[in-house]
Amino acid sequence: MYPGPYLDLLRHVFGTRVGLERYEIANQRHDYVVLLAELSNPARRVVIKLAGPDALYSCPFDRTATLHSLVRSGTSVPIPEVISVDTTYRLWPWRYMIKAHAPGIEWAAALPQMDNEAREGAYRQMGSAVAELHTISFDAFGELGDDGLPHIQMPYLEALTERATQRIKDAHQANKFIKLLQDRASLFEEINQPSLCHDDLHKHNIIFNYEGGEWKLSAILDFDSAYSGHHESDLSRLDFWHGMIGPGFWEAYTEVHPISPMYQERRLIHQLLWCLEYAAPTPEHIEDTRRVYAQLNLNPD
Repeated sequence: MYPGPYLDLLRHVFGTRVGLERYEIANQRHDYVVLLAELSNPARRVVIKLAGPDALYSCPFDRTATLHSLVRSGTSVPIPEVISVDTTYRLWPWRYMIKAHAPGIEWAAALPQMDNEAREGAYRQMGSAVAELHTISFDAFGELGDDGLPHIQMPYLEALTERATQRIKDAHQANKFIKLLQDRASLFEEINQPSLCHDDLHKHNIIFNYEGGEWKLSAILDFDSAYSGHHESDLSRLDFWHGMIGPGFWEAYTEVHPISPMYQERRLIHQLLWCLEYAAPTPEHIEDTRRVYAQLNLNPD
């Protein structure tokens, strides 16, 4: 792929002397691409996200940049600096966001390289970081605007219903989930403190770097799905995904946030939302979805 347009963009952001030494495509979909680039003058590594008008992803780069700034200023959670963002299409045929590259490797690759002691230390770091994210609070539940704030006052159950309606593509399953929320509304009555929920803390969005003989949390990535919700949404997904919670995680997390006795019942509902919004037609995902339905004493069909 000809690098000319990328170099033009980089020179617009970093100045005319910048050089594009090399780059690789980290992700590519229709009208969407993520590049890992190595620059000279100045020498640095950056991540470039480009999304055209027909991209399948929503790519709310303005909002993501605002959330990066919020997390960087309000917590000690490692998160890359957003260097430049533009969603106007004024100069380029795509929206873009350029951010600093976080050193290290994805949790999916780091975990198998760790011994038991290193794993416990890593899980403790993850528990502390997720707990810190959840200290960022808002005045209302719901989707966040480009300014990083929810604009409509609503209770959590209403916000969760709205989110399910937006994210579950199968209308039949969406209606079933909303009825489940209505039937078990009492489970959510005590929830009254909105907080930042990443909602996509999977094994590719957590970065660890091996430095000084230790594994250190280097970055939490990709806040595109974040919203003002309840912290149990993140915990439920982490609890559901293989390898995301281990010895040390809960101890570190609960040093900051207590876990409600209602968590175990609400956990299944949050997990079902993920199953239905992701809805991959793989045997594993279909079985996972059926298992959650069964634990809720519901028919999946």
